Amino acid sequence: MLINNWYVLALSDEVGTEPLGVHALDQDFVLFRDEQGQVRCLSDICVHKGGSLCRGKVVDGTVQCPYHGWRYNGAGECVLIPSLGPDGKIPKRARVDAYPTDERWGWIWVFLGDLPEAERPPLPDFFPEYEAQDGEWRFNRGKAQFQCNWVRAIENGVDRTHAVFVHTDFGNPERTVAAPYEVVDEEHRLYCIGAGKPLNKRGTWRDAIPDQRDERETEVQIYVPAPSIRIQMHMQPPKSQIIVTAYTPINEGLTQLTFIQARNFMTDEKYDEDARKRVFLVLGEDAAVLDHLQPARVPPLLSDELLLDSDKHGVMFRKRVKAREAAGDAIDTRAIRNEDDYARVIPSPARSRDPKNWVLRPVPMRPGDDADQ
Repeated sequence: MLINNWYVLALSDEVGTEPLGVHALDQDFVLFRDEQGQVRCLSDICVHKGGSLCRGKVVDGTVQCPYHGWRYNGAGECVLIPSLGPDGKIPKRARVDAYPTDERWGWIWVFLGDLPEAERPPLPDFFPEYEAQDGEWRFNRGKAQFQCNWVRAIENGVDRTHAVFVHTDFGNPERTVAAPYEVVDEEHRLYCIGAGKPLNKRGTWRDAIPDQRDERETEVQIYVPAPSIRIQMHMQPPKSQIIVTAYTPINEGLTQLTFIQARNFMTDEKYDEDARKRVFLVLGEDAAVLDHLQPARVPPLLSDELLLDSDKHGVMFRKRVKAREAAGDAIDTRAIRNEDDYARVIPSPARSRDPKNWVLRPVPMRPGDDADQ
């Protein structure tokens, strides 16, 4: 699992007037809204005696620990220690790690890492031309989980040859041979476009998407520093469907998938439930396979699996991850499992600015090495 990435930790409507606890990168966090309504993200561990902040409450735009009433603002600074009285001086070490947030597309993105703002990668713009077309696109959102490593899950999302064997809604049994394709390798994304003869749609979508369509293009991109996939299916131009899936490691063997399904046909609300069922059908079919992969994590070397040229989109992503691991951005989860006496946290940007006066220790990182490229 990598730090210094943007991850989706919640849907916007999940963060209301009470603190919300979330688990990612095998660590606990609390989300809450300050007095301006901005979502804030802190480490969930109170530095006093380890209370869980998400089990407290939001008071005047701060989160209050349920154990002794310590309050932390959105920057992670303790602003009230009731036991000290109104004139007591709050120690500088009374602070927790706070992480940058960005609320867009109905998702709460959080930057889990210690890079300063100038060095952080940008978030992708998944819907540049569509957000301005009010009423022409309809958006659905939801969540699912896969019992496998996040890299495994992303590789599955761009796998070109599994659909015919896994997916009943669009896997064409007449197209088992993989067509050659190229991947555009950019700084933050891996992009490719392909074409195939689609199956006839089932149910209500047949009213909008005709039978016996010719070859149709599909665009697929992985956005690397905010682990996500954007797939645009040009179903019957100008009719199109966009599926964006964000992948957040809960731990090494469990992945949270958050999705947006956007369509510019059948945009009435009455079609939403059918559209959601279609997404969950696909995710369920994927889970039936992904939940039983061995090993659940990606093997250390590319040579530990027999990978083909048709796998290259996912392989290129795997290489990007291994390069980040070699650069020292991977959490040493095995080292954490071997210790029971310390609470650990993901290092935040404030630690880079001021590395002293912290109570909790940052997670141990795997040493950089010459990972197989």
